[in-house]
Amino acid sequence: MKNPNNEWLKDYQEFIGVENVTVPEAIKDGAFLRIKSLLNPSPWKVFFKVLMIHLITGAATLSICHQFGLNPFNTKYSLADWFMSVGGHHFCMLGCGILFVGGGVLAAGYFLTVEEIKALKRTKFLQNFSLGLISLGLFAAFGAEMILSIAGLWLLGGLIGGFLATWTVWKFRTA
Repeated sequence: MKNPNNEWLKDYQEFIGVENVTVPEAIKDGAFLRIKSLLNPSPWKVFFKVLMIHLITGAATLSICHQFGLNPFNTKYSLADWFMSVGGHHFCMLGCGILFVGGGVLAAGYFLTVEEIKALKRTKFLQNFSLGLISLGLFAAFGAEMILSIAGLWLLGGLIGGFLATWTVWKFRTA
């Protein structure tokens, strides 16, 4: 069975091995490192890219779903009110977490390359859990009142939303 992660290396070696062409070692090494970094992006770089996009989309999400009482845009209606009427406070926390983290990952998928989405998919638990924790930390920094059990439900919703968004982005971008 072929290892798809090393197939690019074989292709690169065939490309460099063209006869009657001498390529300086510095150019070979530079090309190799550039191709390697494009095809195997660092999960850290992917995370920071997703985080920056998530911060922007997260702020926009707060305009339609006030979370932990935060309403930075002073909007009258909130999706959180509907979540509360449908399933109560616990359902609201799950729904808002799904919307908040899932929306950020979906938006990020538009800007990521297929290779970056692959790196996101490989580390989806760590990436989505970190996005959720950072979001909760920012909510607390902006004065949101939280209790552990409710924040835990929101984080669970964030994980579910992040996993669903990662899967959706992967399916749409590799189809």
